[in-house]
Amino acid sequence: MLGRCALAALAGACIVVTLAACASGPSTPRALLDENTGVTLNVVAAPLIFARIQSEGVASRRDYVTLVALENDNAGKYTELLLAYRWSVVFHGVASPPEASAGRLLIEADGHIIDLQPLEHIPVDLSQRKDLFVPEDPQALRRAYLIDFDTMRLIAASHELTVRLPQETLAAPFTLWRDGRPALTQFVQQFGHP
Repeated sequence: MLGRCALAALAGACIVVTLAACASGPSTPRALLDENTGVTLNVVAAPLIFARIQSEGVASRRDYVTLVALENDNAGKYTELLLAYRWSVVFHGVASPPEASAGRLLIEADGHIIDLQPLEHIPVDLSQRKDLFVPEDPQALRRAYLIDFDTMRLIAASHELTVRLPQETLAAPFTLWRDGRPALTQFVQQFGHP
């Protein structure tokens, strides 16, 4: 009798541990439907966020680049996009807006350079700010880049990952601050073609 109780308790503990492990993994991508246009956006569950720290005297700021992978489904015509938000937080001093001309994006993934040029217009509605990870910074620059699932796979599988905005005055790299690679892997597995 005691053996059965111990076995039942052990099985219950295993179920709790398994459920906790599942809950701690990346959440699943989301599908957002624009009821006015009928366009569906399949959005990664978590973005990649990169940071660069600058200090000059008492002034201190942290610059960020947030990258959000999505698939735009417009009546069966699929387009893969990478949204990029360039924003800053100033701890001492006055915030200056990011340089508007700095649209070219270089992603370095394990020695591979991915060179992306921005689209003229962002082809998605950013009014769903929370779902598209738009930063609260009103001065944040927003860009969109065409990308494909093979490139997303390369980024998701990389060990060393940095980004650069080579047209900015300060062209120092942004290093990975919040790791969205597990969510990007799940996104590619769910929507990418084999």
